[in-house]
Amino acid sequence: MLDRIEINRLEATPIEGVAEQLGMRVERHKALCPWHDDSRPSLTFDTRKNRYRCYVCGEHGGVIDLVMHRRGCGFREAVEWLGGSPLPNLPLQGKREGFANGTREHRTPYCVGEPKKGSYKVYPPDIEWLSTLVRPRVLNDEARRFLFEERKLDARVVAWCGLSSIAWPCPCWRYGKVFYDAPSLMIPYYDMEGRLVSVQSRYLGKEDKPRFKFPRGSNCHIYGLQILRYVKPGEDLWITEGCSDCWALLSAGKKAIAIPSATLLKDADIAPLRNLNLHMAPDQDKPGERLFLELRKCLPQLVRHQLPSGFKDVGAYYAKVRSKMLEVRS
Repeated sequence: MLDRIEINRLEATPIEGVAEQLGMRVERHKALCPWHDDSRPSLTFDTRKNRYRCYVCGEHGGVIDLVMHRRGCGFREAVEWLGGSPLPNLPLQGKREGFANGTREHRTPYCVGEPKKGSYKVYPPDIEWLSTLVRPRVLNDEARRFLFEERKLDARVVAWCGLSSIAWPCPCWRYGKVFYDAPSLMIPYYDMEGRLVSVQSRYLGKEDKPRFKFPRGSNCHIYGLQILRYVKPGEDLWITEGCSDCWALLSAGKKAIAIPSATLLKDADIAPLRNLNLHMAPDQDKPGERLFLELRKCLPQLVRHQLPSGFKDVGAYYAKVRSKMLEVRS
């Protein structure tokens, strides 16, 4: 597995030195851009931020991006190259990579398949890269306040769910501009076998930004599928609308999953749930009630539970009950 601490260390490698090892001639923090027909150095290196940018074709990134672009390799290969012995300088090619007849081509070396004619193909998220964002599992101050002070969650549940956080914006693909905002909670989604399928962010800052974000191409309809491996025949399984409500029920000793939308569910999603004892305490609003009714159509055994008056959702109710328990103990 790739360790985020090691990734950060490699990203801190002086970028101009890496560029020279890749066969690029750097003078006064500039070089010929290898991604377009450049006759005057237009690729600029920012040694303070340790990044590069071409102000003609727009190529930009950090140390690992530079290695991947220049060598035409994947993320893992670039990391191995940076972490091992320096390779001999690469000769500059007569024809710039990424272009044909002066026209830029769409390069997606991390994807499988070709875009359909006249449309953009949506590729699955880059799991190899996303795994570096949720490992190691570090929780910053904002994440700790949200999880433990506001939501009163059990630390064992937070660890089991693999929750992590970021304190700086970062991308979700090997190539590309910043995607995840910061500070954010990083929420890994797994399949029933425990394999990572995507990472959702929950923004914890105060600016006006989207609260939740999924990488483009994510196919996540149910959160917490890995718990189905531990649900025995005849046991109860709770369904919530959001992840934080799911964590609350897990902290209360229940087995739970989250389904934010019934309209996205497919037969393959529903099949593992058909023979289970299902329960749900819908959010006390119209969307919550509508979600319950839609789920009930495809899962008729779903039992409805009413939250006490004054509580919008399961997470709020759990936090209140947990706070009272802590007060009694103190």
